[in-house]
Amino acid sequence: MQPAVTPEPAPDMFSPLDRAAEQYSAQAEVASGDDAFAWRVLAIRAQLQQGNTADARARLNNLRNAASLSQQPVLTLLDAAVLLTEQQPGAGLQRLQSIDAQALAPSARAYLWLLQANLYEQQQQPLEAALALIARHELLSGPAQGNNRERIHRLLSAVPAANLRQAQSEQYSAEANGWFRLMAILNATGQPEAQRNWQLQSWSNSYPEHPGRAYLPDTQAVAQQQDFNPSHIAVLLPLSGRLAEQGEAIRNGILSAGQGQSARVSFFDTQGTEMGALYLQVMQAGADFILGPLLKENVDALLKQDPAIPVLALNQPAYQPELAGFYYFSLSPEGEAADAARRIWDDGHQQPLVFAPANELGRRVAAEFNRQWQAQSGRPAILAYFSNQAGIEADVRRALSSRPAAAGPGLPVNGGTPLGAVPEARAPDSVFMVSNAAETRFILPYFDFVRDSRAGRLPTYVISRSYIPAGEAPMGELAGLRLADMPWMFDGSPQLKEEVLALWPDASSAWLRLFALGYDARAVVMQLPALRQGAPAVPGLTGELTVSPAGVVQRRLEWREYVNGDWLSIEQQTGPQ
Repeated sequence: MQPAVTPEPAPDMFSPLDRAAEQYSAQAEVASGDDAFAWRVLAIRAQLQQGNTADARARLNNLRNAASLSQQPVLTLLDAAVLLTEQQPGAGLQRLQSIDAQALAPSARAYLWLLQANLYEQQQQPLEAALALIARHELLSGPAQGNNRERIHRLLSAVPAANLRQAQSEQYSAEANGWFRLMAILNATGQPEAQRNWQLQSWSNSYPEHPGRAYLPDTQAVAQQQDFNPSHIAVLLPLSGRLAEQGEAIRNGILSAGQGQSARVSFFDTQGTEMGALYLQVMQAGADFILGPLLKENVDALLKQDPAIPVLALNQPAYQPELAGFYYFSLSPEGEAADAARRIWDDGHQQPLVFAPANELGRRVAAEFNRQWQAQSGRPAILAYFSNQAGIEADVRRALSSRPAAAGPGLPVNGGTPLGAVPEARAPDSVFMVSNAAETRFILPYFDFVRDSRAGRLPTYVISRSYIPAGEAPMGELAGLRLADMPWMFDGSPQLKEEVLALWPDASSAWLRLFALGYDARAVVMQLPALRQGAPAVPGLTGELTVSPAGVVQRRLEWREYVNGDWLSIEQQTGPQ
């Protein structure tokens, strides 16, 4: 006679196995409801662990008939586990694709990532297997987490450094990109020790809490990074091809800012040269700082090289890892939009209307304005878009009657909506237009026409895309318009501008802006680390310059108001407050 089985509360279905399949089955026989289901799942997992695949599949088929709708994802996980033991990784991965991982309990989610890693490893795809284990890592603790880390390291140790550099992307988490970058450094062969140590120190500074720190070499042997005082700056610019004029403008700005400086400057043409080969040329030339490149795709390609010297890139790609020695400086309209949001808030307005073209640029700039506006006010801006001149009146009417989308609870910000409050819908009290000069002149009269003619014009703000040179015949439709632009485009640095225009009398506004970008980029090099640590802003041709913790050079622009054909300083008009 068999001894009676004492019923026990069922453990988590995906907890570590510590019994034989028959013991789990015996508990399932004396349990009911969810407990019985959990015991049966554990029995199937134990059968698979014991190598009894046929029995496991038979039990799974029986369980399928009794499972509820909410239990179906668990059955799918077990299906994939059976396919894993049957050496059918493709079919197993396909089964897992039907599961919403975020809808699973943490233990089931950890089991899903483990299955996925095992299936990918069966397919000899170590990178994908490591990604699954990286996703699993935060769900574990204690020895299980240590074992998971060891397996990630083992998998990535087999991946060539070039593949790991190429894998880094904005689609992956910071932890995954941190693993890829670290293992690319450790797996690289034939690299000078000083460069390798610099890269490891840069990685260490960028990832202070990363699990991969367990594989760093002795920190005493890693070179410490110093403040930037380069002796040889390599400048990467398009100096031939269709962008040669833009590259030449930046080059002239760099050379002008470098007069009297001791550092050597070498220029490398990015046109038609693969970035890996160009980086190798830079290192062979003995450069200790890189300025550039200009194009986003080239910046992204340089990031993949994990440079062993500091970099000030002249653009911002979609993937911007926060690397200790990597900085980004651009004249992006998104950065100007963020500055406009700060200015409108500082001017006391509570509900701006953003009026932007219905294209990719317009939506991107409007989104950045809205992000900055919500960060400081706790409420969304009103976003409206225009398409073409024929429909502009209807677009303006629709925009002025719009109200902000629901933003949920307000944010606890200075002077903004208190925490927990839901912002009330308000009519716009100001306008931010994402328009070029011609569009601005065309659109502004429609705002006056659509609104009550007795009411004053809503305070209207634009950025450098709307710049019109001063000194031309006054344009009445622009009266009172507020424009943000770099000081260089107004009356900043008059002596330097006189010298520049004497050398390049036909320089356009676009050329002058790129000259200023090159000038400021060269001038700010030595101050980048201090600015990143919160040092006070430094004045530049392009604006007041600061650096974010992520290494992005930010510009505080100069604001002017259009009065009788000239751009007058707003501060000079209003006087001290």
